[in-house]
Amino acid sequence: MAEPKPPNLRTRVSTGLLAVVAIPLVLPAAEPLFQGNLTLRLLIAVALVVPGAFIGLRSLRLRRTAPRAAEDRADLHDALVLLAAAVEEEWSPEAVRLDLAPGADALIDVRWRTAPGRGGAWGDQTGALSELQELYDQTDHHTLVVLGDPESGKTASMVNLTLALLDARPADSDAPVPVLFPLADWDPDMSLEDWVVRRLADQHAWLGADEHGRDLPRRLVRGGLILPVLDALDEAPAKAPRTAVHSRAALIEAVKDSRHLPGVVVSSRRAEYWEAERHARRPGAVVIELQRLDTEQIRAYLDAALLDGERPRWEGVFAALDGGGPLADALATPLVLALTPKVFDGASPDADPARLTGFTDPETLKAHVLREFAPTRFALAPSEDDRRHGRVAREDAMRWLAFIAGGTARGDDREPIRWWRLSLLARRPTRIAACAVGAALSFASVFMGGAIGFPRTGLGTPAAMAVAALLAVVAAVALGTACYRNQPPAPAETQVQVDGQHLMAALKSGVPIFIFATAAGIAMIGVTRGPIVGFAFAVPIAAMYAMVAPDAEPTATNPRLLLRRDLRVGYVFGAAYGLPAFLVGLLMSGDWLLGAVFGLAAALAGAMLYGLQWFFALQGGKAGAAAFVHLGLAVLALAPRGHLPWHVMRFLEEAHHRGVLRRQAGGAYVFRHESVAAAIEAWAPPSVLPGPRGEREGAQPLPHVE
Repeated sequence: MAEPKPPNLRTRVSTGLLAVVAIPLVLPAAEPLFQGNLTLRLLIAVALVVPGAFIGLRSLRLRRTAPRAAEDRADLHDALVLLAAAVEEEWSPEAVRLDLAPGADALIDVRWRTAPGRGGAWGDQTGALSELQELYDQTDHHTLVVLGDPESGKTASMVNLTLALLDARPADSDAPVPVLFPLADWDPDMSLEDWVVRRLADQHAWLGADEHGRDLPRRLVRGGLILPVLDALDEAPAKAPRTAVHSRAALIEAVKDSRHLPGVVVSSRRAEYWEAERHARRPGAVVIELQRLDTEQIRAYLDAALLDGERPRWEGVFAALDGGGPLADALATPLVLALTPKVFDGASPDADPARLTGFTDPETLKAHVLREFAPTRFALAPSEDDRRHGRVAREDAMRWLAFIAGGTARGDDREPIRWWRLSLLARRPTRIAACAVGAALSFASVFMGGAIGFPRTGLGTPAAMAVAALLAVVAAVALGTACYRNQPPAPAETQVQVDGQHLMAALKSGVPIFIFATAAGIAMIGVTRGPIVGFAFAVPIAAMYAMVAPDAEPTATNPRLLLRRDLRVGYVFGAAYGLPAFLVGLLMSGDWLLGAVFGLAAALAGAMLYGLQWFFALQGGKAGAAAFVHLGLAVLALAPRGHLPWHVMRFLEEAHHRGVLRRQAGGAYVFRHESVAAAIEAWAPPSVLPGPRGEREGAQPLPHVE
């Protein structure tokens, strides 16, 4: 069992609220309020006093119990087994799709050479990508830096090395698990170990499940059980552009200063790393530099990558490679080489790869391959059967991808494509729409409740309606403002699990609901039955909050699965709010229709909005619209204008399947490479281009070969 946390400020506040309500109810002076109804008085007193006593006894026990000196090692072992499986499940399919899997037939086996004087105890060495894991095992302190030029295969090397290290790790052991972290998310205000803890928790939310004990990501890092593979030091953000070099230098020093990490692998562009290392206090890692591909490697990859029967169409390319020149120079870049067969595989059947030999400038050839890769992944005009199976036309796909590429660009970097943040691509209209949804649902549910209950207080109908409308406006302004101002939340998940921590969450969410609903019930139907309204709302809602927890399955990083689970949370909370509202409305009004309308309004509000109870139930709070609501608003705002498809999740999956996007931990997509994303962002439909297909502004048209 993990050591429980002592009560925080919210818990103490909730306990205080309980005392304020409970103590007066048990005093003799409260007898007139219950009008002799002893059963009701006992039920209310017990329901309010017992949770407070539970918190008090729990706090006393925590003060008297010394914290455990060591965590359960078996628990860490089980978590390591699950984490290793999760990393393999995350990257193995991506590596196969992108021809990066260790041992793959069509692997671009990039060669490397240790930088002069930086080969460690083994001296200067050379090798290939398939031997990188062996080099890492030889390095002093297991610290390795992989350098390369743009498009030289740095990220591919990191993915390949992660899987190779994972494959070499003894099964069912306590050996460190390699985990790949993009440094584009680096926080210069954090230590490297703290940042790894946070990113590990973000990428693998299931590590927060209570069955693994408290603060498992930190225990794994502090226990030396996580091997960080840090990709793209050159993309690490800084507080200001002028401090970028010093930020990278500080990160290099942090690698050396990390006491609990069993090793670190870092990749970077060559120039940025050497500049940063000159400002670092303690360099000394083994540094290798990726080499350009030679003609032999290019031919070997093309031979392995071409489909059966494709070789005759490529004879002109093989012949041109023997003489070097612009073609060999352009294909010496791993990214361009990997994309070239796919460009002609997805093009029209009469496309002749020999046309590549007509380029006189390698940079123009590279630009052509990058420009044509994404369009050729999609058919010009899919058949009706293909459309029914989710295939999209080339021009539609490129228009959507170009919009996403432009919308996610942040200077020299791009944000990951997270479905719950697509509404930020149309921030103003979706903010207004979220505000309208939050205000409308809040107004409808509060007004209906007031319209049913306030006439029973003795107020005339006009006065009752006025009071109900006033309260509804207050609620609408509060929730509408939260929906307008707050960022889209991450997807929520539910897991049925009851323990002390979740009981605290239930308590902190149920107390304010009980107090508010009881006060309203007493005002509407009197003291004897008013608390029944409080219990009717507080008990099911608190029970739902008690079950909100990270899911324990590693596969929860699948984007579509995250969407399904977020919708499931909406269904659960919709029922938790809607059913009590319907029953209370029916009992108060005696009208099935009014009860149903009140229940529907409350259900929609509970399903689609995070109310103020989330502040009491979960740390940080996230009042506003739910994640799936933001996705819906993004589609409604952007699909009619042609910026996004109506079936956006299906399209993202199709782009991922075609190799244009790749999956990232945390349920996000990213473009295959920044150069591919830049080419997509610059895409324009053929109908607006000045010349024939294949021409673009500032680019050389496809050469004609007789």
